[in-house]
Amino acid sequence: MKLRKAAKAVLFCAIAGLLYLYLYRVLSWKDTGGDYKSVMDTFYSLEDNVVDVAFLGSSHCYCSVNTAVLWERYGIAACSLSISGQDMASSYYCMKELLKTQKPRVVCVEMYYSNLEGYQVKGNLYRNLLGYRLSGTFAEAVDSIAEDEEKKDILLKWPIIHTRYAELTERDFRPDSEMRLYMGWEALFSEVEDLGEIPVYEGGEVLGIPEETEQWLEKIISLADESGVELCFFLAPFRADERAQMQYRYVEELAARHDIPFLDMIALQKELGLDTAWDFSDGGHTNSYGAGKVTEYLGEYLTGHYGLEDRRGEARYALWDENLSLWKRQLKNQELRETEDIRLYLEKISRLEGYTAILVTRGEYLAGDAESLAEALMNMGIGEAFFQRQGAWVLRDGGVVYEAALEDCFYHMELGGSDAVVHGNDERLHIIVDRQEYGQAEQGIDIVLYDELLEKVVDVVGFQAAGDYTCVRQTEGNAK
Repeated sequence: MKLRKAAKAVLFCAIAGLLYLYLYRVLSWKDTGGDYKSVMDTFYSLEDNVVDVAFLGSSHCYCSVNTAVLWERYGIAACSLSISGQDMASSYYCMKELLKTQKPRVVCVEMYYSNLEGYQVKGNLYRNLLGYRLSGTFAEAVDSIAEDEEKKDILLKWPIIHTRYAELTERDFRPDSEMRLYMGWEALFSEVEDLGEIPVYEGGEVLGIPEETEQWLEKIISLADESGVELCFFLAPFRADERAQMQYRYVEELAARHDIPFLDMIALQKELGLDTAWDFSDGGHTNSYGAGKVTEYLGEYLTGHYGLEDRRGEARYALWDENLSLWKRQLKNQELRETEDIRLYLEKISRLEGYTAILVTRGEYLAGDAESLAEALMNMGIGEAFFQRQGAWVLRDGGVVYEAALEDCFYHMELGGSDAVVHGNDERLHIIVDRQEYGQAEQGIDIVLYDELLEKVVDVVGFQAAGDYTCVRQTEGNAK
């Protein structure tokens, strides 16, 4: 009897433990770099001693350094443990956690927060602490960074993450490929802000930085010395005022005293070839275009100064190859989003693999030059029916998998982790993916493009018949 009770107790504890672990995975904080991606998850999945270059810093770092480009062009196995709002204290503890399993040749620390201290946004505090595994480093970080009244809740994690019930999405239950391959780099193509001129401070006055921040910088330097790791400080380009640049000058002098290079990319903006009208998403961050220039400069500098090995082709670095494939996919999708000529667009999507395209015609959809589309449509498997009535076509890997006239159209399909429906109602064809309706053209052709690798809608484009198929496009992911 006692043995049976003991067995039941063990079984109950095992089930409770598994349930707890599952619920924790679902509710855990997964957003360190925006859009449900956690670089800490990627970091903990790495084999030991595969990272040759590590990056630390805030969003200024992960918006400016493209680890996929460093791999593609230079064979640099880089990982960016940059997290939104990461201050120097958090950079120190990230570096400490990094060095438990990795022995990078160089650690590059972005210096935006070197003239600031503390967290003004509570979410950034959680982003920087909740991703750690339970360890002495985690406990030390919480004790050093969090306020006394919240230390216990952060250490236990559950009192904070259980409040995420209301914001759970499908991605909490089924991590996608972008999350799995997130290496601390955020692609920002669609966000462009003209900053005008970014002035460079050229005076001789220097301003000090907060005392506590300077102490954390010194701790980072000491940790690097103790671990035999070289440091490189850099300041990603942004619109910094004169006072901030005077403080960064102080940090540059501090770095020089320790023989640490300091790459001030505000001062280097001409050498980088930055276009302030195109290369920034806002006053504080580069977009993907600007990041390409920053990354190329860093790649040349790192390979020229640190004797880094080219790891391309080595079996242990398959994750970097996968990450590069993801980046190439993002580039391809952006190329499609920038295509406004309907004939060229149809030609491009006719050659795609791993995508599903939904094409519908609406209202008076035939323009005066519609016959010129015949060849492109034929290459996609769409025949004469296109010119005869409103209809819908679903295309995958260069072929038509479904077609119907408006009055007969109802088609449901599973796309990756998404549900999609095309149906005719109220004398109009509707495209719905995950309960969001997509469409642009009132009288013309609408196309919704779904990327099955990224498991999301990557383009929504309409071609209005008026004006010979004028392109109209909504931003990625926005519903009608």
